[in-house]
Amino acid sequence: MAKELSRLARNGRLSYEIRDLALNKNIHIITLDNAINTLEGNTHMFGLYAWMYEQEPQRISERVKHTFKIKAQHGQFKGSVPPLGYEVRDGKLYVRNDATPDIVRRIFRDYLSGKGHDRIARELTQEGIPTPSQIAGKNNASDRWGVSTVRLILTNPHYVGDLVQCRSTTKSVTVKDRLYHHPKDYIVVRNTHEPIISRKDFELVQQMIVQRKRIRPQAEVHLFTNTLFCADCGRGMHYKKHVRGYLCGSYNRYGTQFCTDHLVREEELKEAILADIRAMAAHLSSEKVMKNLEENRTKQRNLQEKQLKSIENQLEKLKKRKKMAHDKHFDGEMSKSEYDEYMLRVNEEIQTLTQQKM
Repeated sequence: MAKELSRLARNGRLSYEIRDLALNKNIHIITLDNAINTLEGNTHMFGLYAWMYEQEPQRISERVKHTFKIKAQHGQFKGSVPPLGYEVRDGKLYVRNDATPDIVRRIFRDYLSGKGHDRIARELTQEGIPTPSQIAGKNNASDRWGVSTVRLILTNPHYVGDLVQCRSTTKSVTVKDRLYHHPKDYIVVRNTHEPIISRKDFELVQQMIVQRKRIRPQAEVHLFTNTLFCADCGRGMHYKKHVRGYLCGSYNRYGTQFCTDHLVREEELKEAILADIRAMAAHLSSEKVMKNLEENRTKQRNLQEKQLKSIENQLEKLKKRKKMAHDKHFDGEMSKSEYDEYMLRVNEEIQTLTQQKM
């Protein structure tokens, strides 16, 4: 029982899934406005109400986005977390009265002096400089600076005093993926707050980033990539070509302060593992192993044949259901909207089963 259908779901697809699940499990759905009442067979408006309630949050979202856009055009900061070095007061950015603006200046200064993203992140981590997520008070904040964090700071135009917003948006209320706008569609309001970095230095850094950018060749996949982990810190091991082996990821990125050099030569590791495999194989009966393999293969084949037969039976039932729906629609027992909705769901099921069959 629910106040209305929107209390169960505001997503058309999810609403239909709830309806079908309730139908298959013999569960009744009743809304207090009596728009949906399966006890009385009142389900013919299900699709219409599901669509209406899905549109409601979408319209609210559009109004909120429009409000944010107006605020952005008037020079108000609309983000949830201000850039490192700033705080928000009355919708405006103000330079913080602490050490965070100096962290930003240091990052720009180090990059201008020739240091790369990796080195800057490593030195900040080694010196125990709090990360932006720690300063923002996030629960899952890491104490290690990432390369991407340094890059975002170096490319953030807020540091020259400009407000650049509406760079991305959600695609819809039911899709969480973000849609990234073209720079020409950004809302830019110049000189809205005190800069931390001079415009000249910021533009110079952007030029250096473009000049330093290199097209990385496709990474070589080594035998133990994503398989080896450091026994001390648990971080993945990184393959280093010049030593032909694997180093602890923490040591490789942040130095001896976080872990030590656990160099593992790839050839030596291969030989050690092969030796173990040979030792185990020497104690195995080849006849017994082949018998087990054949039994497993037979089980797998039988299981797949059973699954295939089940899928074919389901497909046959769906085809019969399509024909019955067509006859009902032709005889006037099913409306055009109900027929279209039903056929859409049946065709989706057929497509899914066909893929499973393949």
